[in-house]
Amino acid sequence: MTHPYAFYQQEFLNWLQNEKGSSAHTIRAYQEDLAQFGEYLKAQRIPLEQLEYHDLRYYMASLQQKQQLKKTTLSRKTSTLKSFCKFLHREGMLEHNPADLLSTPKKEKRLPTVINEVDMTAFLDDFLAGEEPLQLRNKAIFELLYSSGLRVSELVQLDVENVQKQKGMLRILGKGSKERIVPVGEQAQFAIAYYLEHGRPLLVKEEVQALFLNRQGKRLTTRGVEYILEQYVKQGALKYKVTPHAFRHSFATHLLDNGADLRVIQELLGHESLSTTQIYTEVSASHLQQIYRKAHPRA
Repeated sequence: MTHPYAFYQQEFLNWLQNEKGSSAHTIRAYQEDLAQFGEYLKAQRIPLEQLEYHDLRYYMASLQQKQQLKKTTLSRKTSTLKSFCKFLHREGMLEHNPADLLSTPKKEKRLPTVINEVDMTAFLDDFLAGEEPLQLRNKAIFELLYSSGLRVSELVQLDVENVQKQKGMLRILGKGSKERIVPVGEQAQFAIAYYLEHGRPLLVKEEVQALFLNRQGKRLTTRGVEYILEQYVKQGALKYKVTPHAFRHSFATHLLDNGADLRVIQELLGHESLSTTQIYTEVSASHLQQIYRKAHPRA
């Protein structure tokens, strides 16, 4: 039994909402993509029940030709069609899945933002100077992020006892409850010790184990760290807009630039796969090219 295209579309959207629990934003994106695809089928007079792989290929090619879509958008629209056809086939509404062989375009690889060593030193030494409790806290936060390559989520979960257990080393529980040991440089150690002695006691208002506290004396959140950095950037502390994660990227890239082994960096970052860490080799190569162009007379 055949149905109008709108029927199949609504069945799929209902499944996304009721069975898969997709967000309203995701469902709206699927709905827009499928409405556009429905217009194409109508214009080409292709019944959904007779849809073939070559129809999908032609549709994707026409989208790219007419709209010059970004790879991320094209990838999303391809994923929409693959999910839609898979659902219809699984539910017996299509005899076969025409999107089985449809490949998703590779997303554009974006290199992570890295703060160069000169700017990093100026930020840590000049902009983070000060004796106020919050200034001491901020100094300890960013020294530690850069010194150890921690994720911000890992940093805000630290308790006082974590930094007191083993001097110069931190035991971190990262993604997937995977444990790793990371070193803490001397300057970060000093900043943390100074904050613990002169800053944290003036911030704490009740018994709390968190290492880094907000103005209310409660555990600082990831959003809190982001906000702190945003304020420094607005004050001109860095020449470009960055997130706290840039300190992790800078940690890895500067280690690689100065001869550290990629597998050691993988271990320090807590990456499951070496391929995840290899992005920093591209950043490092990019950095070398910039230096070469500036320094070589015939570059």
